Amino acid sequence: MFYPGSAISQRALDSRMRCALAESLTHVAAVSADNLKVAEADLTGALSEIRAHRISPGVFGRYYDLVFAFAAERHDDAQRLWREIVRLARKQPQFSILPYDEGALGPDTERYARLLSLEAESTVVLTAPREEEWVRFKESATAALALIEAADALASEIRELVIEVVGASRSAHAGRGFGGASSFMLWGSVLLNTEYYDAKLDMMAALLHETAHQLLFGLSLDQPVVENDVEERYTSPLRPDPRPMDGIFHAMFVCARMHYGYARLMESQTVALDHADRTLVEQRQRKYRSKFFDGLATIQHHGRITANGDRILTAATDYMRSVKQ
Repeated sequence: MFYPGSAISQRALDSRMRCALAESLTHVAAVSADNLKVAEADLTGALSEIRAHRISPGVFGRYYDLVFAFAAERHDDAQRLWREIVRLARKQPQFSILPYDEGALGPDTERYARLLSLEAESTVVLTAPREEEWVRFKESATAALALIEAADALASEIRELVIEVVGASRSAHAGRGFGGASSFMLWGSVLLNTEYYDAKLDMMAALLHETAHQLLFGLSLDQPVVENDVEERYTSPLRPDPRPMDGIFHAMFVCARMHYGYARLMESQTVALDHADRTLVEQRQRKYRSKFFDGLATIQHHGRITANGDRILTAATDYMRSVKQ
């Protein structure tokens, strides 16, 4: 539940997410056949492709937009989205680092910002990165992945749970900024702010942070981690604004995973960190450990934890209690 498994186990988690998507699409097609006008061959082919191999996060995003379109009785939009799902399901994407622009993402530039806004419960306003920002970001992401790969199996987990790392900038008209973002509705995609992560140690933390969210999305597919009402708000260890209990749980788990990643880096025999970097990592380990136990106290006091959440919480807590700093 906490330690990174083999690439095969993370591949199985991705497969579960895709199979759940295929089952839901089967249901949507069955109950909305007259309005969706799905050809049997297209349905069978798309579901087979989704179950067989990795798919773009845009397929997951279009599924949610398809459901929203039906709920609003926008049947023309629903038919268009279904055709796009059929087309995109045939493609087998590879792990990639992409800029947030229409050249790389097409109509998903609008879709990603909109669905992330729903997940964040506030408007997320993104824009394409400037060329020099994008070059630095891609170099930093590549260097951070190499650093993680040299230190631990977390690199395999990142590549199995995440299919695209998207570099975006905050719009000049946006309110609150963002460091990174991910959504259950965009399984396999993480967005990171190109203005924030020039240093590879910072990028390493960002990748570990967002991948931890992805892992929890997958682990909570069949059962949530908490039963608290989404309207309840509590102090978060990672954000200044009060958050739902599910958000507190995510923040706690993220802190533990970032601590673990840095610990493996410090123990690595193949990575040479200079004195300044080792000092920085030690400071961050202490910070993440402190924030983890802050979040844990909130969960223990206010959380209504499910059996699934308890297993994950116990595993993360056992790790954090086993380390000295």
